[in-house]
Amino acid sequence: MAAIIADPDLGERPNSTYGAAMTTSTDLAASFGAMTNLVHGFIYFAPEAAAEYDALGLATDQQYFAGRAAPMGPVPAEVVVATFFNFYPRIVHTAIPSAWSVADPAAIQTARMRAAAAVLERCCPEVDAAHVADATELAGQMIAPLGYEGKALAGANRAVVEPDDPWARLWQRVTILREWRGDVHVAALTAAPVDAVEALILHAATDQVPKAALVATRQWPEEDWQAGVERLQARGLIDADEGFTDSGRSFREDIEHRTNVACEAMITGAGEEVARRLVDLLKPIRRGLLDGGAFASIGR
Repeated sequence: MAAIIADPDLGERPNSTYGAAMTTSTDLAASFGAMTNLVHGFIYFAPEAAAEYDALGLATDQQYFAGRAAPMGPVPAEVVVATFFNFYPRIVHTAIPSAWSVADPAAIQTARMRAAAAVLERCCPEVDAAHVADATELAGQMIAPLGYEGKALAGANRAVVEPDDPWARLWQRVTILREWRGDVHVAALTAAPVDAVEALILHAATDQVPKAALVATRQWPEEDWQAGVERLQARGLIDADEGFTDSGRSFREDIEHRTNVACEAMITGAGEEVARRLVDLLKPIRRGLLDGGAFASIGR
C-alpha cells in the first residue's frame, strides 16, 4: 500500500519544525514528541525496511501493519485496528493475521531494528559512537520512570529485548517514547470524543497534510468520509468546505494540548534537563535522516 505516516493523527510531516522556545514542560513535551516522531518514523519510508520485509516474504500491503504490530506478537486484526486507531478496518484485515503465517513477529521485529540501524548508519556518518551512546543513555533515563497503563504499543515495545547494535538500541528506545505519546494521543482523541475518520477529517482541516494523502494512506471509502464530515458539521466543528469553524479549531487545539499535558510525565520523570539534552543530541540525527533520504518514498 501507499507509504504511511506513523502517527495516530498523522502527526507532523518529516520536514516540519519540532518546536518553539520550549519554555514550559508542556512546550517541551510537544517539541520532544515531534522529534521522536521523526527519529522513529523514518522506518515506514526507508528502502532498507522494505528490503528487509521483502526478504521475509511480506507483501507490500502487509509490511507497515506487520512491522509496527510485531512487538505485540501475533495479535488479531482487531487489536491492530484498536491500537493504530485511524485506518479503515478492512485494509488491516487484509494484512493481519495473514502476515503472521508469512513471518514470525519476532523475526519481523528483528528485521525492523536491523533496517533502522542500517538507515541511521547510512544517513548519519558524522554522528560518532559516543554521541549515540549518550543519546541512548538519556533515552533510557526517560523511559525508566514511565508507567504503561493504557499504553499498549509503548508497553509492547518496552518488552522487546534490546538489540546489541548501538544504533538499533537507540532507535528502539526512541520508538518506545514515540509510541508512548501516540498511545496518549489516541486516548485524547477517544475522550474528545473523535472516531477514526473524524480524526483524519480534523487533521485535513489543518492543511498540514492534504486530504488526498490521508484518504490514500488510510483508505476510508468516500461514503464513510462524508458521513464523518456530516457528523462534525452537526457538532459545529467543520464548515461546508470541510474547513474549521472557530469552535472546531479550538476543539482540535484542545486535543493537542491535552496530549501535551499528559506527556509532561515523560519530561518530568527524568527531569527537563535530560529531555532537553536528548532533544539536542537527536538534532544532528534528525538532520542526517532528512538530508540522507531516509524518507525516500515521500520525499522531503
